[in-house]
Amino acid sequence: MKKILLWLNAIFILCSSTSAQNPTDVPGIDTLASHVKLFGETLPQEKVYLHIDNTCYFVGDTIWYKGYVTRSDKGTLTDLSRILYVELLTPDGYLVERQQLEMPDGTAHGAFLLTDSLYAGYYELRAYTRWMLNFGRYEHPHSPYTEEMFYNKQMAKDYFRDYDKLYSRVFPVFDRPSSPGTYPKDMTLRPLRRYFRTRKGKPDMDLKFYPEGGTLVAGLPGHVAFELNDENGQHVDAELTIYDCHEQIVARTHTVHRGRGTFYIPQVSAEERYKAVFRYGKYEYEVELPEVEDTGCTLRITQNDSLVHTRIESHGLSDEKIGLQILHGGATQAFLALELDSQGKASADVPADSLAEGVNQMTLFDGRGHILAERLFFVNHHNPSRTLQTVNGVKREYAPFEPIEIRLKLHASLPDSARLSISVRDHSTDESTYDNGTILTEMLLCSDLKGFVEDPGYYFEADDSIHRRNLDLLMLVQGWRRYEWHEMAGVEPFRLSFYPERMQTLTGSVHPTYSLLPEADYGDTIYIPGMGKELPLYTTAGTPFSLDDLYGTTYSGKMKKEVTVTATFAQGTDIVEASQDTKGGRFTMLSPILHGDCSLFLTATDSTKFSKRKEKRNYKEFHDEEAYPDYYVKQDRFYPVFPKPYSYYHDAVFENMENTSLLPDSLVSGTHLMSAVTVRNKRGGLRKLNLKKPTLVVDAYEAFNLAADYGLNSGMYDWRTFTKQVCTAYIGDMNQSRHYFIQERYDSLPLNHKDKTLPVGVAITNQTEAVRRKYHKLYNLDKLYIYTDYSPREENSWKYSGTDQPDVVVDYRLFPGEARQYTFRDRRYLVRGYSVCKDFYHPDYSRRPLPGTADYRRTLYWNPEVKFNAQGEAQLRFYNNNKRTTLSIEAEGITRTGLPVTTTLSLSSK
Repeated sequence: MKKILLWLNAIFILCSSTSAQNPTDVPGIDTLASHVKLFGETLPQEKVYLHIDNTCYFVGDTIWYKGYVTRSDKGTLTDLSRILYVELLTPDGYLVERQQLEMPDGTAHGAFLLTDSLYAGYYELRAYTRWMLNFGRYEHPHSPYTEEMFYNKQMAKDYFRDYDKLYSRVFPVFDRPSSPGTYPKDMTLRPLRRYFRTRKGKPDMDLKFYPEGGTLVAGLPGHVAFELNDENGQHVDAELTIYDCHEQIVARTHTVHRGRGTFYIPQVSAEERYKAVFRYGKYEYEVELPEVEDTGCTLRITQNDSLVHTRIESHGLSDEKIGLQILHGGATQAFLALELDSQGKASADVPADSLAEGVNQMTLFDGRGHILAERLFFVNHHNPSRTLQTVNGVKREYAPFEPIEIRLKLHASLPDSARLSISVRDHSTDESTYDNGTILTEMLLCSDLKGFVEDPGYYFEADDSIHRRNLDLLMLVQGWRRYEWHEMAGVEPFRLSFYPERMQTLTGSVHPTYSLLPEADYGDTIYIPGMGKELPLYTTAGTPFSLDDLYGTTYSGKMKKEVTVTATFAQGTDIVEASQDTKGGRFTMLSPILHGDCSLFLTATDSTKFSKRKEKRNYKEFHDEEAYPDYYVKQDRFYPVFPKPYSYYHDAVFENMENTSLLPDSLVSGTHLMSAVTVRNKRGGLRKLNLKKPTLVVDAYEAFNLAADYGLNSGMYDWRTFTKQVCTAYIGDMNQSRHYFIQERYDSLPLNHKDKTLPVGVAITNQTEAVRRKYHKLYNLDKLYIYTDYSPREENSWKYSGTDQPDVVVDYRLFPGEARQYTFRDRRYLVRGYSVCKDFYHPDYSRRPLPGTADYRRTLYWNPEVKFNAQGEAQLRFYNNNKRTTLSIEAEGITRTGLPVTTTLSLSSK
């Protein structure tokens, strides 16, 4: 505990010192380098990898996974965080389930069930720790008007916080088999109202340039990498010609791997505007190169097995002394102070064995903290012990229900304390995808690069000159850095929002509440304080009102004094209560160790009245949702809100990229075959909304809590504004400057706001007013069924332009049989503790299976924690399914010293 407190104190001191430098300060290269070194040692990042049991799934399957979390500076299993969050997201990017896993030693395992309510498609597993959310933050693009819907600006800022890099794994999920034991790979996608035909005419092309070091500098040679993709993100092969402003050819080049290549400009001119010209199909394209800088620095890196050589050239620099710093995982690997000669040149050699294996980051900087040049490069130590050298006892084929014995033997250099998980599958249903990385490719390569690296194993399959060149091309076309040198050096401010989460904690804030508008029916005129006039207030029709519109200056959002927050946890007959006075309107308290679901009651009380209120537990209005709480209490919803868009290769059918030149996608309408996968979809026109399966089904009370915690209400339920709150919480604003249409339904019967022949808000159903009013009370609401064409992964897509913006339908469902739930004046949650994972089922056929036994397992064996003996050996025993089977075996893990371990099969007959 003392060590942890000292470490936290060091973090506080470091974050306090890493504020933006005064422009007049000249700290010097030694001081800046020492800041970076201290930052890397004190604030290491964490990386996540998930090993899953299969390469594809079918609706109804269970996804078994093992999570490994490492420290970026050492590569060892983390000793910082002890809680891992894993999320399952739909192909569109909606959350299916979030699991919280207890992680005492840097590893954890769990399982997700693919229920029948889900569609087929390419699903995503996303994983992170709370500590990881301190890094790579940015503001998600959104419409400015949306911010006005939140209680205050900080809550809007928290909602739109996004992250450059979190662990992601995408995999296919196929339709539930119609016949047990047969697994046709049919994929019926979610039906939509609108379908968008492929655009015709000249396709858009995406050509990006990456000068080595970052800039083109006048008077210096320029080595430039480039990447060419089509409008879908598919790599394109082409020949490029580089012209100057006089239409003179400067260079010719062509793509050499995955749409990437390089070219060389012998001497860059300050007066020139360079452009690249290429043809694709029958069209010609022109793209300008980056602007030329008058002063600056370039670098060239060349490598061999023993040395990393750097050649530096500069023009117009005032400093003769510059710093060269190399980072790996945020930790400093090398620092050199270099003197530029009279021609502004310098060079440096760094032994390769002094650098950590994997992606390294080289930064050139001056004494004022300006980055002069920067680029990534990869160091390969060719470690032979990355693989399990022997997997013995595996037969070519197994008879139905036959016992299987597999012997694992670790490499002699690996310690017996290596943490390994293993999956044994029926090879016949394996599916190849581009998202096929291992713990090796993730920890050494992909985790340090932004975006998706398709088929990353290619870069490790051989160590010849071609693979080295292609790997260096991948390094050159990276414009993003996981480790921001400016922040680490203290040149730019760094804000630490979360400490490493070692125990379950409850954090949040308290704010003044406000009174709701008077009760009124659809379309009744109400005086709006924030607007100073009477207006008809509808639930969804017309322009939605912001909180500022509705209440104006009737609330400030700031607390005048501190209050006491009480958290009561109830699970079964066990009740635990904790209280804490706020500090600056915020609270942080440890919660009891929770497994499974638990009820949580949150109340804020004037500290002077706390003891009296505590004595009167069942005080008046405790169960009245229409009563006004003393204060607006909210939890911090720190979880990422927005999914990342899929690249072309996330959901494309796998092809051998090294033997096939990839061409633009030419999928046609209707049913189309892609390799062994059949994707069923319909095309053309606007059709009736499909109500067979909603996009989302959410608990009404949870939807209310989510909206309140995001700051879309002040902890008070108002049916007139609730639908818009739900849409903002779960759908967002689609990053559109106009409001999308929202329709409400009451148990599938619509309230028609679009039909101009009817009064706005009048139900076109036969529901009586008394029945409709039931939907105005939260205690009557069971579920919300949400239907929409919108896919968050395709935000900003051309598909949503013009009149094609998707609609959203929110269908309110009452509890059956006049049932109702308890609702409360103050905040009540159903919180989920640590996920409890059942054991993988291994049937025992030692006494012969009964006649007619059906065993259709595709994953035959899953063990998240393989136990090895002192000799580094382990023996696995299990049984085959009910058909003749060839095995696929995959074992992954990490050693105590941080070495990623993967398997290499060595098949031999018994």
